[in-house]
Amino acid sequence: AGSGDGVVVMLLVLSAFAAPRVDPGLEAVGVEAAYAEWAAGQGREEGAQKLVCRSFATRTELCFTRVEGDRRLYYTAADGQSADALELQGRGSANESVKRLQPVAVEGFKQVYWLANEGDGRDHVPMLFPAALAAKVGKGVVVAVPARGVLVAWVPGDLVFDKVVAVGVRKMYDTLESPVSPLIYQWDGERWAVWGEAKAVDGVVGPSPIPTPSPVPRRELGP
Repeated sequence: AGSGDGVVVMLLVLSAFAAPRVDPGLEAVGVEAAYAEWAAGQGREEGAQKLVCRSFATRTELCFTRVEGDRRLYYTAADGQSADALELQGRGSANESVKRLQPVAVEGFKQVYWLANEGDGRDHVPMLFPAALAAKVGKGVVVAVPARGVLVAWVPGDLVFDKVVAVGVRKMYDTLESPVSPLIYQWDGERWAVWGEAKAVDGVVGPSPIPTPSPVPRRELGP
């Protein structure tokens, strides 16, 4: 019995020191500068002022977070890991990433859009698996990430449906606390290219010249 108790204690100790899960998520361009300014104001060391991110789709950055206690924190240079290493750790499997997408009916239409909105730091991960995303939603799928913790996907083609969904995307971008991008993206075989921009009234307008959005002030993520 004593040896068994020792094994249990050891497992508890190991689990207590297990590395936290890495959660990749998209952020608006400008997050790195805004975070650096905030962290400097907090008196943090230089390495802790620099987020670990990489350029992703137009006007977005792929950054990485983890949960510690009751807070969600960004990975910074002080953590000593590159964006490539964190992405490899955090991407998970294609099947698991797209399971979170749930169909949402729109009144008056047979077509649905798909929503990932679990708020666990991983709702943008399906964009790391474009083939699996297309298999789940449909060929030619377009994707929007209007805010942190929100991904919207659908197959375009019905202009009225496209406009209805795009207006909803724009409303989320304009009203949610942590906006990311008003743009709508489509995989071109090599990258997530801009397919259009969600407009508040006209729905989808795109692709067209896109004004640079004002930087959104950021603070360290809370609970």
